[in-house]
Amino acid sequence: MEIELIATGDELLEGTIADGNGLWLMERLAALGLPVRRKTTVRDRRDDILDAFRAASGRSDLLICSGGLGPTSDDITAECAAEAAGAPLVQDDATWESIRARLERRGIAATENNRRQAMVPKGARVHANRFGTAPMIEVAIGRSRAFLLPGVPREFVGLCEEILLPQLGALSAGAPVRRVRVLRCFGIAESHLDDALDGLAARFPGLSIGYRTTLPENHVRLVVVGPKAEQADAVLEEATREALRRIGPACFGSDGATLPGAVARALRARNATVALAESLTAGLGAALLADEPGASDWLRLSVVAYTDDAKRAVLGIPAELLATDGAVSERVAAAMAEGARRLGGSTFGLSCTGLAGPGTGGSPEPVGTVFTALSAPDGETRVVRHRFGGDRERIRRFTAYAMADALRRHLGGTAGPA
Repeated sequence: MEIELIATGDELLEGTIADGNGLWLMERLAALGLPVRRKTTVRDRRDDILDAFRAASGRSDLLICSGGLGPTSDDITAECAAEAAGAPLVQDDATWESIRARLERRGIAATENNRRQAMVPKGARVHANRFGTAPMIEVAIGRSRAFLLPGVPREFVGLCEEILLPQLGALSAGAPVRRVRVLRCFGIAESHLDDALDGLAARFPGLSIGYRTTLPENHVRLVVVGPKAEQADAVLEEATREALRRIGPACFGSDGATLPGAVARALRARNATVALAESLTAGLGAALLADEPGASDWLRLSVVAYTDDAKRAVLGIPAELLATDGAVSERVAAAMAEGARRLGGSTFGLSCTGLAGPGTGGSPEPVGTVFTALSAPDGETRVVRHRFGGDRERIRRFTAYAMADALRRHLGGTAGPA
């Protein structure tokens, strides 16, 4: 089955917003074994929308369009669909009464332009929208069965979950089974991942491998297509085990797993806690860890010691150490981690100091130089020197991840299903 998506809206092509509806739906359709063949985004222009409908309806079995079903003059999706289908627009009385009643309950009088949302191609099937005013319209255009949905995310998702996806689920019966697993990694380049997994796809029937960078993470996408669920599941599990063996500790989890979640699980398993001392990240490391619900169970303290005075007064860094080594140095990073651990009374201490730019503040080190440190209960403090590229925001983000990942690796927080 050939499936195609169309998204309408000037804002989608002007960079104002991204098409989250399309991303959400494509993921759900893929899980049903109904991957999307093509997606088109067009402006709110009659000729562009008509061209998209005519082209898609000539090559696709199923066409799903989002946007352009509102009450304003630039909402012309239904009109264009009717023209492409060779059918006149007619008023759906049930929809019009529903719109009037909904607005009346909110104390709003219906205006004549609200009637636009009740105009549908003649012969179309209309699905009521309990999430908003515009209905979902199902109409035949060329060889395609077309579904027109409002672009408001709450309405789009609600109608898909309640009506569209259950209908399409029935179409997937007998289709090849598709299973997907995403391995989430940090601290390994995309090219190195590809090299590590070279030849893996050839070892497993129906397996394909893709890569995606979502800085600062790199993801490996394992996709298995097979005739039966049991077979596809078995291949995916075996391929996942082999991929994890090859990637090693750079993989912190799969699918919906997060790096803070991996750290949290490892700390809870040991009834351990952590405190942080941050310089260039200014608290971003603690904020990252606190993304995990229940962080108060193990996150004891965070100190933002941005200046030398703060490092001396709060963390107890000796003035002579700052003078001889400089704030951006291995020994100062170690002293910061030890100070955080001491202040927090925690099992572990984490720290970072470095140069995010644009200037170096007189340091001999280049921009992007970062030291992260981990103070552990065995009395050893482990310091890693990094050289991160990119702008200020990127360097700070990578540093926050590097601190969390150092603790995760030390605790043996290995990858596994989310």
